[in-house]
Amino acid sequence: MTLPIIAAIIAVVLLIGYGAWSRRKIYNEIDILEGLKIQIMNRPLTDEIAKVKGLVMIGATEEKFESWRGEWDEMVTATLPGLEEDLFDAEEYADKYRFGKAREIIRQARRTIDSVSSRIEIITGEINELITSEELNREQIIEAKEQFLQAKKYYLTHLRSLGQTASVFDKEFEDIQHKFDEFEQLTSAGSHLEARQILVESANRLHVTKTKMQAVPELLVSVQSDLPSQLRNLREGFHEMEQQGYVLNHIVIEKEIEQLTQDLAEVTEKVYRIETEDSQKELDEMFSKVDQLYELLENEVVSKQFVLKEKEIIAEILNDMRIGMENLREETDIVSLTYQIDHNESEMQKKIEKLYNKLQNRFNLIEESIVTKKDSFSVIREMIEEMKSQLDELQRSQKIYQEMLLNLRKDELHTKEKLKELRRKLLEARRMVQKSNLPGLPEHYLVTIGKAEEYIIEVSKKLDEKPLEIAEVSYVLEKALEAVEEGYDETAKMIETAQLAEQLIQYGNRFRSSYQNVSIRLIEAEIAFRNCQYEDALQIAGSAVESVHPGVLKQMEINMKVHV
Repeated sequence: MTLPIIAAIIAVVLLIGYGAWSRRKIYNEIDILEGLKIQIMNRPLTDEIAKVKGLVMIGATEEKFESWRGEWDEMVTATLPGLEEDLFDAEEYADKYRFGKAREIIRQARRTIDSVSSRIEIITGEINELITSEELNREQIIEAKEQFLQAKKYYLTHLRSLGQTASVFDKEFEDIQHKFDEFEQLTSAGSHLEARQILVESANRLHVTKTKMQAVPELLVSVQSDLPSQLRNLREGFHEMEQQGYVLNHIVIEKEIEQLTQDLAEVTEKVYRIETEDSQKELDEMFSKVDQLYELLENEVVSKQFVLKEKEIIAEILNDMRIGMENLREETDIVSLTYQIDHNESEMQKKIEKLYNKLQNRFNLIEESIVTKKDSFSVIREMIEEMKSQLDELQRSQKIYQEMLLNLRKDELHTKEKLKELRRKLLEARRMVQKSNLPGLPEHYLVTIGKAEEYIIEVSKKLDEKPLEIAEVSYVLEKALEAVEEGYDETAKMIETAQLAEQLIQYGNRFRSSYQNVSIRLIEAEIAFRNCQYEDALQIAGSAVESVHPGVLKQMEINMKVHV
């Protein structure tokens, strides 16, 4: 079999396959459209249209009914049967392999079905709206009329408080009543949808009217009494404060009151026209403006109290700072004789004095402004608050500078304080010696105490030298501390040794008659004691007494420590 023949066979097979597939697809689409057509035919639109027959069949309702029934009849008798014939034609075209023509008919059929379905939905919605409107109208007209009667009753009860607006509300009620009459006429004519619209509009208008009617009395009180009264009080308060000496040039209150009076007239007209929302909004803004003006006047009163109080405090602070700066100046002069003050630190003192003079001048201007009434108290208050901030800065700078001077003299002051302690301790050692009633002082003790006194004198001399060499002072001070400590310790030890030796000799006297050797040794101890050789006296007396009464020296040492 040749290649052309094979190709021809394949082409025929493909063509047959394509034709079979296309016919099957078209048949499926036709079946779907047929199903949709049957669904449309089974729609209960006839029953829906029949519901309208329960309404009064006149006017607009009758027209709607005839229109819906005519459209449905057209669909059932013409559109849908024609659709069925189109689908049959499409099937025949498919059988004849005229797939293009078949598809065109199917597309048109689908558009027809969609159009019919859409129109049915619209008609159903219109029927439901009509029926619902009729039902709601019957229910809500009763409630609306009841609300109308209540609003009318409220109107008559509050007629006096409504003032000039009463005629406007009377006209509103008249218009609403006309709307109710129009509603009845439309309902009687079968125009339930139009009647529904009138009823909703009337109910809304009635609600708005009642809301405005409840708001008007308070608005009238505001525009006729409250706000005018506040404006009068504001003007009187302003003039009274001026007479009391307040400077109020910055508060253009007369101009503000004039503007508010004009605004009040405009708002009053709006209230008479029952434009309640706009009136309330503008009144709120006007009351807020009045409050702001009152706050400005109150601020002047509070500022005056603040100014008069803080002025005295600042005057006291400035005086204290002046004294402090004089002390700092003296301290600087003293320190500069002994120490080299850094250029930046020296400039700091100048800045402090310059700022102080600046603040003192500003304070003088503040006092002058108060006396001459040049500025308002609120302005002066701002000046004082700014000045207080600068005073805080000045006090911090003064403190920093003072600490700098103190740090420069810290070692010197520390040495002087230590020197006082050493002198007190040496004096205490002398008092201990005087209280002990010793017959005299050993030569080595006098040398130790003398050495301590010499170091104290040397430290004092070093402190007086200019310039002060603090390193040398510290070195000599250390030597003095060691010498005084040594002298104090030696004093305590010497007194303790002398007292213990004296007690041992007195205790040993009881053994003299019985032990000749003890008697001789005690005489030697007495001679050493009178010669200020207290350690030798303790050793000699101790060995003598211990020979006849072992442990007595230890016991005496314990007793002495207990009684110290």
